[in-house]
Amino acid sequence: MDAAMNSAVSALQANQAALSTVSDNLANSGTTGYKAVQTQFNDLLTQQGVGIATNAGGVQAFTRQDVTLQGTVLSSQSNATTDMGITGNGMFAVSNGLGGAQQAFTRNGAFSPDNNGNLQLAGTNFFLLGWPTNAKGQVTATNPDNIASLQNVNINQFNSSATETTQYSMQQNMPAEAQNDAYSMSYTSNATPPTTENLDVAFAPLRQNVMVNGVNTTEYQLSVTASNNQAQVSDSFGNTANAGQPLTYTVFVDGSGNIQQITDQAGNNQGTTLPTFGASDANTSSAVGFTNSTNTSQLTWQDLGTPFSEATSISVFDSLGVQQTFPTTWTAAGNNDWIMTVSSPTDPSGKTSTGSLYDSGGNKVSSYSYQVSFNSDGSLNSVTGLPTLTEDDSSGTPTFTQNLDSAGNPATAPLATNGQPVLSATWNDGAAPQLAGTSTAISVNLGTAGALGTGQTNGLSQFDTGETKPAIAVKSAPVQNGVQYGQLIGVSVDNTTGNIIASYNNGQKVPIYKIPVVTFPNENGLTAETDGVYQANQQSGNYTLNSAGTNGAGSITGQALEQSTVDTSTEFSNMITAQQAYSAASQVIGTDKQMFTSLIQVVQ
Repeated sequence: MDAAMNSAVSALQANQAALSTVSDNLANSGTTGYKAVQTQFNDLLTQQGVGIATNAGGVQAFTRQDVTLQGTVLSSQSNATTDMGITGNGMFAVSNGLGGAQQAFTRNGAFSPDNNGNLQLAGTNFFLLGWPTNAKGQVTATNPDNIASLQNVNINQFNSSATETTQYSMQQNMPAEAQNDAYSMSYTSNATPPTTENLDVAFAPLRQNVMVNGVNTTEYQLSVTASNNQAQVSDSFGNTANAGQPLTYTVFVDGSGNIQQITDQAGNNQGTTLPTFGASDANTSSAVGFTNSTNTSQLTWQDLGTPFSEATSISVFDSLGVQQTFPTTWTAAGNNDWIMTVSSPTDPSGKTSTGSLYDSGGNKVSSYSYQVSFNSDGSLNSVTGLPTLTEDDSSGTPTFTQNLDSAGNPATAPLATNGQPVLSATWNDGAAPQLAGTSTAISVNLGTAGALGTGQTNGLSQFDTGETKPAIAVKSAPVQNGVQYGQLIGVSVDNTTGNIIASYNNGQKVPIYKIPVVTFPNENGLTAETDGVYQANQQSGNYTLNSAGTNGAGSITGQALEQSTVDTSTEFSNMITAQQAYSAASQVIGTDKQMFTSLIQVVQ
């Protein structure tokens, strides 16, 4: 009878525990991410029974959690853009307090920003953890497999945005007919049979109202190039350019067309008279000296006429999101060559200087130029950076010094490793410098360059437009990767990557965090705690941080929440079962009491 009494008492305790489990499940039927708990029963025996005798031991109850049971992921009723639900394995990582060393894990994705912009699990002291990312959504943490690489997700630190321009691509057609306006000087080579070659002369204005010896002048850059790219160009000043390269000069001309000063590419002041030129190559045994195309008189500035030239601009954004403009001039140079001259940056109006320009040697210059060459089929052939000079106007007569790089070689207009022009500048507004040789320098993509048959017209091209008046034609608007300053207007969750995306009023959308999905070898072994969070232990095994949807981890759905896995009909059924079992155990106790009473009466 004692065994029966003890067994009935254990039944009362076990079914009371089962009823408590049912009560807790029903209480959390609306709790986001809650996992229903089940009560399991195990029988107890005091000793092995003999014959028909059974030594009743009773029953014990224990709870079993099913953390992996998937709840339905539905759009959140609040439409909060920071709500998240996981479909599949895994949990969100949270910290107990901001910057707390204690991490926990949860399936509850009801996160909302606190007054400082930290995403907080609603109604708790737990805060969402995520990997910081760059603007491409790539994780920047040095050890992304360690939970210490995660940070509290704070959206307020991204309340404004600006992205500096590092890539600029243009697509435009340079009018081939404009090459006819370039001044050419012809000579006959010693080839067999002899061939007629040209030296092509182009000039581009750099600055106006430059005082030279008290005279108001315009500063030009003059270049002389051989049509035969194998020929070396020389002048009577004693300068010689390498084969295929131009000789360049700085020329100051007054309003009457009179030259006030000429400076060669070495920075030497060569007076007021243009030099005579010559060319030599494998087919010309010595330089062929000449002045103009008729070889009868000294070449003058008036002989050059007015070659085709058109002013354009390149607009970019610095790291503060401020628009910066580089005035750019394109001048036809003959022989399918153009001179692209880039001047120091200004504001969009072109009236105010906003920064400084630097050449390949890191020297501050007012402008630099490129020779942009095309093939006979209109495709881009090559881009050459021309030498630069440092100018000093303090004496009233401009003097020049040939710029050198750190190795002592002549500095030129900077080129990227792919042979494209680079805009190298510092800014007056305090934005980060964007200098040649750094990752932030602005590379200008003019298209795929190459010899005839390999060059392309996917950027610049040179075709005859058939127009009476030549003009540069823009084939499509320039493309650049910079973005002007903008204010944060909201955040959302990318359902593919699990990235938190910040949206700004300038139209920019930038990934700011990637939310990991944390998995365990045995998620059902996690220790459940208050606030719907879990702690890892030996039974659960070590955590693994995964990108959403990879390595068996579940996917993340934004603006949605996982519902509780409690089935109320099942819980009511379990409640009735527990009630009946409890009542039956009570009856056993009553019956056992009567048996004790009868036994005592017999003894008396």
